[in-house]
Amino acid sequence: MTYLYFPGCSLRSTGRAYEESMLAVFRALEIPLEELQDWNCCGATAYFSTDEHQAFAIAARNLAIGEIQAKVNGTGPVDIIAPCSACFLVLSKTQR
Repeated sequence: MTYLYFPGCSLRSTGRAYEESMLAVFRALEIPLEELQDWNCCGATAYFSTDEHQAFAIAARNLAIGEIQAKVNGTGPVDIIAPCSACFLVLSKTQR
């Protein structure tokens, strides 16, 4: 099984060291990991404080991209990894 990785905004900026260590662990464990293509902010920051519905909409876009990417790759159902706790929470709420 290949996992799709959603880095979110923070792991590409202030959380860069966290991303590097997580990717190293996945490589060491030989767990396939593929970055979610064309991802956008999950909406955990300013979006939720101004318009919760828009925040859910942009988070849903990431989930839809993951489903499409899995179908294109022929992997079937997909698990998206979101190491940032805020991103995980928003994506999880959106999925529910």
